[in-house]
Amino acid sequence: MKLNRREFLSLAGKSAAGAVIFAACGLPEKELIVQSPVEMPEDLVKGEDQWYATTMGDFPGGDGIIVRIMEGRAKKIEGNPDHPITQGKSNARYDSALQMLYHPDRIREPLSRYSKGGNLNGISWTRAIKEFKDALNTGGNMTLVTNPLRGHPGSIASKFASHYGGVHINFDPIEQGILHKTVENIFDQKSLPHLDIGNAKSIMSFGADWLSTWVSPVQYSRFYGSFRSQSDRGYFIHVDPRMSMTAANADLWLPVKPSYEGDLALGIARIIVEEKLTSEINIEAYKKYLSPGFLNGYQLRDVSHRTGLPEEKIKKAAHIISEKTPAIVFGGGSTEAHTNGSFNLRAVYGLNILLGSVGVTGGVLPNPSSEIDDLPASSSGASMKEWEEELSHWRAGNVDTVIIRGVDLAHGLPNFLGIAEALNNVKNVIVFSTFEDDTTELADLVLPDSTFLESWGTDIPEPAPGYLVLSVQQPVVVSNSRGFADVLLEVSEEAIGSTQENMITSTITTLQKTGTGSVKASNSRLYKKGIQQRGGWWNTNYSGNISGSYRESSKTGEISTFSKTNSLGEGTEFHLIPFVSNSLLNGQLAPTPWAQQNPDPMSTVAWVTWAELNKSEADELNIDEGDILLIKSTSGEIEALAYPHPGVQPGTICIPTGQGNSKKGRYAENRGSNVFAILADKKDSETGALAWAATKVVVQRSGRNKKVAKFEGTVEARPIEPGVPVLVLGSGETADEAITANHHIYQNQFLNNSHADTGVSHKDDETKTDH
Repeated sequence: MKLNRREFLSLAGKSAAGAVIFAACGLPEKELIVQSPVEMPEDLVKGEDQWYATTMGDFPGGDGIIVRIMEGRAKKIEGNPDHPITQGKSNARYDSALQMLYHPDRIREPLSRYSKGGNLNGISWTRAIKEFKDALNTGGNMTLVTNPLRGHPGSIASKFASHYGGVHINFDPIEQGILHKTVENIFDQKSLPHLDIGNAKSIMSFGADWLSTWVSPVQYSRFYGSFRSQSDRGYFIHVDPRMSMTAANADLWLPVKPSYEGDLALGIARIIVEEKLTSEINIEAYKKYLSPGFLNGYQLRDVSHRTGLPEEKIKKAAHIISEKTPAIVFGGGSTEAHTNGSFNLRAVYGLNILLGSVGVTGGVLPNPSSEIDDLPASSSGASMKEWEEELSHWRAGNVDTVIIRGVDLAHGLPNFLGIAEALNNVKNVIVFSTFEDDTTELADLVLPDSTFLESWGTDIPEPAPGYLVLSVQQPVVVSNSRGFADVLLEVSEEAIGSTQENMITSTITTLQKTGTGSVKASNSRLYKKGIQQRGGWWNTNYSGNISGSYRESSKTGEISTFSKTNSLGEGTEFHLIPFVSNSLLNGQLAPTPWAQQNPDPMSTVAWVTWAELNKSEADELNIDEGDILLIKSTSGEIEALAYPHPGVQPGTICIPTGQGNSKKGRYAENRGSNVFAILADKKDSETGALAWAATKVVVQRSGRNKKVAKFEGTVEARPIEPGVPVLVLGSGETADEAITANHHIYQNQFLNNSHADTGVSHKDDETKTDH
């Protein structure tokens, strides 16, 4: 960034850290209002607001944000204009997350249960820490369960588990490693790559609702804006059985039959190879990636039959992505959630090799691995196979202490695993949580956890924007709460470190010594303040690389299998496809009323669990909107309100995640149904990840109906006057008189009331002419 003398003096005069220079990504004007909460007063009474930079550590994407503080209270969250991920952009979930801070049903003090099945009673933090230490000092096996963590929280959690000879296992109900393993197998990359959507000429995505909830939606939405700003607006194809928000933005939506996304990708590859729609170099590289003769079973006619898509649309997609280059192809979400999920993703991401889109602008670009104090830069949930093995140890009584943080295990795991039974056989169950939930009901000790607005931390966003980024999370309000990582450090008696803030300060000192990155300062205090003001540190000159030597994809024959539910009784069988709620996510924001009332972008439904099914199919089954459906699988049964509409592949039923909590505060308690509970015991054949989109269910009408809470169709339609293309003037009539007369004439005709008095007398009606 270049500054002239006048600009530099202006910045120095306005900034709280005049000796700090920001570089690399530019310094927007709005950055000057972002503060560092050093020695922040407990109560600001001047009536002036202040903005503090931080990051949303426990939410997907690693978004950099700024928080408006007024009189010591957080009032508003916006995207950080200088952070590489958000660049000032935001979404509705930011506002909902703010309500977590001041929620009336937050856990205010530690809770302890004297015996299994007893009541939880409030205790002091001193006693809680003692009980925590006593549980760890029994000498038995220990397991630490968290949400996928990166940065310092991830490092501290792993070191804590190792220090006590335990195991650290991540839980995510949706992302269980297939995407990461696919990226590693094809591109030899540990972290997710940078998808250069903004510079692509065409995009083809499979399953991933990347404009709403998938991986890093705020970052991807920014890129999408750049993509559509091109002179030809680019061309976007989306493959998904459900009309999601991403599908609604596509130029071409391909509603494929569930589990056949890989067949479609390979069918498109065969067309490109046979018609030589790409260069010979790309074709040869692709042939090295695939086994010889692998495309033989993917003739256009056969692929059309299996996927349920017209041949001409498959061919059109092949021509678009091969002619409008650079093109980028990626997938995730429901595409990987089948018993052949790994096969599907290999077929999808392999198209980038065929199109020459690997390592080029507008294609798949590598992200660097983190070399910052060995902080983890990538994280995903453990597979269902790993969870089954872990729970077997709990059930057998081989684990004395289980520590759970950041996840509601009892809500997110399917019924077939029997999580309640497993936890009841663990001597000490310790849960960090902001709210009482299904898992705290099974805990022996509950410790109130800080929100991301009250605690220190760092995050390495995944995916990064093509270069190294370290986001810094700092407390922006004064609070008496204790963060998870700092409690672990206290319990371990500083065997790992003193406090998380001190560990972050040490890392910042290391970064300053490198002399690189987005902040320069004359001393360590100003350097730390500069990083806090900016919301992190990034080095645009430190990027990754992809060698171009792709690993051969040898596994070719996997097909999906589904749970059989015909024996469950009379009813119509559907393929169940859960989808992540745009407002609640997987339940993280369910406690907040703003998230509950935020309408779904497609159905506009709020506050309830609904089931989307094809409109024509619903008509055949006499299912109307609001009918309460009984949805039954081999794992259990839930209820949901019917929402028929045409944007669903026939034979499928789509249900959002996030509801069905027995606790989580007054706004979420006993609201809706938990779709995770009824998922069948199906796994990806290669990784053992839960195939959460491979469940078959039987759907029956309950005979009850309830009005669906939605915004769509709540206002009665009113007649709209048709436009008048030609203004008709009478002899001696002014234009204003003619406009008024024509308006009333056409309005009366439209309302079938031609005898009404228009209030205007026409002169020489018989002599009117068109002008």
